[in-house]
Amino acid sequence: MVNSVVISGYFKGIENKELLLKVEGLKNHQIVRINISKGFQKELDNYIKENDLIGIKGYIEVDDLHRIIIIATKITFISNKKAQN
Repeated sequence: MVNSVVISGYFKGIENKELLLKVEGLKNHQIVRINISKGFQKELDNYIKENDLIGIKGYIEVDDLHRIIIIATKITFISNKKAQN
């Protein structure tokens, strides 16, 4: 079985080594938390600002409490808020 996830949404920040992604289409535009490495965190600080549209490619893991975790392997910049206006 292939373990792969692709998701897009609006970058809302980073909190505790997790990227916060606002995903439209979910009830109430919920925030999805995605685990990222320190390397991704440094790159995001240089290129992506809050409310920029980004794409995430990654995979799913299950933690010790049986919660689903999305692990990012690639982050793609799609567009920024200014370009949409």
